[in-house]
Amino acid sequence: MLNPDYQKRESIAVSSIKKAIPQKLKQDMLPICKGLFAEIYENKVFPNHYMACAIDGVGTKILLADALEIYDTVGIDLVAMSANDLVTLAGTSPFLFLDYLAIQEKIKEKAGDIIKGIVNGLKQCETGDILNNHIHINLGKGETASVDELISSFKPGFGFDLAGAMLGFIEKDKLNIKISIGDKIIALKSSGPHSNGYTDLRLKLLNGDFETRPEFKKNYKGKHSLNDSFEGTTIGKALLEPTKIYVRTMTEISRKFKVVGINNTGYGLKNLNRIKGNFEFLIDNPIEPQPIFQLMQKESGFTDEQMYKKFNMGQGFFIIAKPEDTDEILKIAKKDSPQIVGEVKKASKEKTTLIKDNKKIVFEGY
Repeated sequence: MLNPDYQKRESIAVSSIKKAIPQKLKQDMLPICKGLFAEIYENKVFPNHYMACAIDGVGTKILLADALEIYDTVGIDLVAMSANDLVTLAGTSPFLFLDYLAIQEKIKEKAGDIIKGIVNGLKQCETGDILNNHIHINLGKGETASVDELISSFKPGFGFDLAGAMLGFIEKDKLNIKISIGDKIIALKSSGPHSNGYTDLRLKLLNGDFETRPEFKKNYKGKHSLNDSFEGTTIGKALLEPTKIYVRTMTEISRKFKVVGINNTGYGLKNLNRIKGNFEFLIDNPIEPQPIFQLMQKESGFTDEQMYKKFNMGQGFFIIAKPEDTDEILKIAKKDSPQIVGEVKKASKEKTTLIKDNKKIVFEGY
């Protein structure tokens, strides 16, 4: 049986990795970015700018792309995961994206579709026209590796995996990661589960009728097929909906206001706790989750606490802003269905409190 606590496994791995990295290899990193979504580095080449970087993959959402034979959307997810992390540093201009594609023999003819998704995502990351700073997004050197013996698929020969990294620049005087008591928390609506929590989504919702490998098929406990009708589409297509990219929205906002961004990715509301200090992030007016989350909770039996620790629950990105700026920010972000969901309060240490259905749920740590 697959160990369901994948977040705990990842935490152990990350702890081990950190111990293996010598401090000298982080000598130019700004200490203030430790634990944030992107890292920031000093550089002498562009003395008026910091360099920012982020890296990620798509995870097991790839399995659904393979099962549905839809390959031109996971590239959007790949770009989004790094891009949304990068623009938590409001005002960062994405400059370069690097990708790695690992493939088995039979998937090679679909490689072009995968890259089309990456190109689509990068088009959504162009900010040069907004900031007029002559920094444009580029698709840099990529790598495609044939690794038939390293990965597998329920369709023999069709296994693949993706990884991508994004670099960007932010003017030194534009960098802002400070928040204050009384600041408002604005949520931008997600397009769905984005690219997080798919191990739970697959195993709790689906019956695994596409899975041919006995050692993995036994892990599926759901009753639904990917082709089951759901909310005017199918469950499969609802799950494959690409991750929303918030780069241009954040760029527009950062032209006028100093804000802090938080990408609501894996670990859900605990992501707010990455901002260290004596803060309580009170979420008392959350966005209503999309039907796919409601179905997941019904089928899995997860509590509200579990759901909001594993998924974005309709809130794809948070913006922490001054109260006097919120009206204008809501107008700028209109296409992302923004909503004021809470406020920054004083506390003895960082924590996030969700008020839902007259219940208080507290999330501590990260």
